[in-house]
Amino acid sequence: MDTPVENLDETAYENSAGYAPSIEIDSVFTKGALSRAKSAELRQKFSTAKPFPYVVIDQLFQPGFLAKVLDDFSVGFGDWVHYSTQNEVKRGTRPNAKLGAGSQRYFDVIHRGQFVQFLSSVSGIDGLIPDPTLFGGGLHEIPNGGRFSVHTDFNRHPVTALDNRLVFITYLNKDWQDSYGGRLELWDASSQECVAEVVPLFGRSILFAHTPHSLHGHPNPVVAPDGRARRSVAAYFYTNGGPGADVEETHTTRFLAAPQFGRWGKLVVTANYVSPMLMDGARLAMRMGSKMLRRR
Repeated sequence: MDTPVENLDETAYENSAGYAPSIEIDSVFTKGALSRAKSAELRQKFSTAKPFPYVVIDQLFQPGFLAKVLDDFSVGFGDWVHYSTQNEVKRGTRPNAKLGAGSQRYFDVIHRGQFVQFLSSVSGIDGLIPDPTLFGGGLHEIPNGGRFSVHTDFNRHPVTALDNRLVFITYLNKDWQDSYGGRLELWDASSQECVAEVVPLFGRSILFAHTPHSLHGHPNPVVAPDGRARRSVAAYFYTNGGPGADVEETHTTRFLAAPQFGRWGKLVVTANYVSPMLMDGARLAMRMGSKMLRRR
């Protein structure tokens, strides 16, 4: 259900009780970033964007705040997962990972009531639920030569079974040039063509809706100099139910077949549907991961 922006009380919205007094807003967000006027502007862009609802937000966060998040990529976490397949070459943090101070604060902030309300206002989706375990989210790094084929994301959380509704990504690449590659591509599902691109500049965020047709990825390899990697932080937001939730079968990431085939790769899609047994295994793995982290 959509919430009209004009019906929000500005004072209540900008001073949400979801924010603890210890969080200094001015040190996290730029001035007016979460204002009613700004959310209304972004709502208009989000709702009219093609090929699916999305909005790019520059300078949402203070640069100094994000610099501390970027510092955490050089920390030797034991909670990284490395991927090297025909569809993806990257690394990312596991669910329930022990994060560095800067990145943990980032996720604490975007999971708080005020920011979740901001996302709800921009997207028009009520009842958004954050995921502090960061399943599918967290810190992401694409090395030189790395890529992530065009795909749609998983549609349900493997533990809570909540429906995936929004993806929020912030890029952390200082002085990134367009020639370095790594542009996020947004594809039209009908024509199976890229219709929008987003250069992953430092301080740039993107919010987009997860739907069965939200094709995205960066299929062209990163070619940055001096071995630089493409870095970002990501989080998913859920609801209890959503459009088509009762009829869509649960699945994980679904990759688009190579463009020359001109259609979804049947084997790829079939291989990425999740059976109940695999879902139970995912739930068990996350519980075991949580227990191991508590023992550290």
